[in-house]
Amino acid sequence: MKGFLFFLGSIFRWPVQRPNQFLTLHLYFVAIYVITFFIKNMGFNFSNLIFTSGMIAPIGYLICNGLPLDCLDYKSSIQRELNTQN
Repeated sequence: MKGFLFFLGSIFRWPVQRPNQFLTLHLYFVAIYVITFFIKNMGFNFSNLIFTSGMIAPIGYLICNGLPLDCLDYKSSIQRELNTQN
């Protein structure tokens, strides 16, 4: 339960600590929705592929840029956050 509450708190702290990243990610999601909407309205059948690949792309980007493999480990996440605050 402590781990869940820690990650929930991290989600709530993220927009305040890094508003530029938060806004960029949400603008990206809105852009994917708009692109998918227009492609679907034009009658193309691959709008689901565009939407799915667009939603998975940020995770792929993070993994390629060195997302730590233990990013969901409770103890290592706390240690990493304490190191960044000091």
